[in-house]
Amino acid sequence: LEQRKVIREGMDASIVERVAKELLRIPVQTLLNGLGLPSSTVLRKISKHERLSGPESDRVARVLYVLELATDVLEDPKLAAQWMQKPLFELDGMKPLEVLDSQPGYDRVKDI
Repeated sequence: LEQRKVIREGMDASIVERVAKELLRIPVQTLLNGLGLPSSTVLRKISKHERLSGPESDRVARVLYVLELATDVLEDPKLAAQWMQKPLFELDGMKPLEVLDSQPGYDRVKDI
C-alpha cells in the first residue's frame, strides 16, 4: 500500500534520471521512449524539481519492480539492466523496457 501511495502522490521527477543513468545505464531519452512518456514534460519536471503525475510514476515504478525481479533471478544488477535492453523472442523481438508502458506488457515481462 505504501507503493500505491507514493505512485498516486507522484514520485520526484529526478527518479527518471537516476533509473536511467544509475540503474539501467542508458540515456534518459531511451527510458522515456520505452515508457511512452512525453520527453518535454518529464524533462521540464526534472529541471523544475517537480513531481511526476500518478500515471508517469506508475510507469517508472514498473521499471523498478521488474528490474528488482530480474536482479533476483539473475543475481546481478548489471545483468538485469542488460536484460531489460535485450530483444526477447517471448516479446516478439521487443525489449522488456519497450513494453512496460501498458499493463499487458508489464504482466508479460513479469511472467518471463
